[in-house]
Amino acid sequence: MGEAPSMVHRVREEEEGKMVRQVLKNRFRFSRRMFRRLKEAQAVEVNGKPAYLTSRLRAGDLIRVRLPEDSGEGVRPQPVPIHVHHEDEDLIVLDKQPGVVVHPTKRYPDGTLANGLAHYWRERGEFHLVRPVTRLDRDTSGLIVFAKHAHAHAVLSGQMKKKRYVREYLAVVHGVLPSDGGMVEEPIARSKENPHLRSVDPDGVKAVTRYRVVERLQDATLIRLRLETGRTHQIRVHMAHLGHPLVGDAMYGGETESLKRQALHAAYLRLIHPRTGETCSWESPLPRDMLDLLDRLKPC
Repeated sequence: MGEAPSMVHRVREEEEGKMVRQVLKNRFRFSRRMFRRLKEAQAVEVNGKPAYLTSRLRAGDLIRVRLPEDSGEGVRPQPVPIHVHHEDEDLIVLDKQPGVVVHPTKRYPDGTLANGLAHYWRERGEFHLVRPVTRLDRDTSGLIVFAKHAHAHAVLSGQMKKKRYVREYLAVVHGVLPSDGGMVEEPIARSKENPHLRSVDPDGVKAVTRYRVVERLQDATLIRLRLETGRTHQIRVHMAHLGHPLVGDAMYGGETESLKRQALHAAYLRLIHPRTGETCSWESPLPRDMLDLLDRLKPC
């Protein structure tokens, strides 16, 4: 099995005299729960020796934290193809293909992206619980992030809540949008007619989607969207509400002759790395089926 992840910090002059707990909280944003786990596991060392969280530090001290290893069965490994866009010791970014469910459900217990990721790690001699930071619908393609340990997941999930995690999508919608961009601020709730669908509802939860036109096509428009909230089917619901459902999205009024799945691709991600605190971003080009769709819809 792979070596348990650890985090290291050299104490700076301005941190001298502070407690281990305070320095770690400022540097790595450990949660109270994580501190409890570190204390129980005696997982903190200073200069190679076990240290209390209340120990005082000197400039130049080296703090090493052994992060708790994952345990349990986890998701069943299966040789489902995955496309790794980026990986480091804290997270992995996959470029999801359309038609693949992210995580096992009652309806889709096998053959998911999570099963493929568990298999990928097992083949490398690693074990991690599969922790998606966000989710994508089965037929949506593009970038999705998984955390490789509990601390990374907590930090990245916290960024989502504080809206520091940027997600942008490319979509092809029916009709030609008259304006070059706009914002949809309509609450979304579970449909009263069909529990598998969502709809704009004044009693729903807040949902905000920004969009701008990339290219106008034959009775269709390529748009780029940014999510400020993360509601189920948010883009699909909001664009259908505007009268411009996604091409291929039969659930929300799109036709499926041009494309057999909704024309939606998670094209861009930006986040603050849970270890370094640096801003990281990734982009994914449109997949072949959406490129072919654009070629067919180009104005003559």
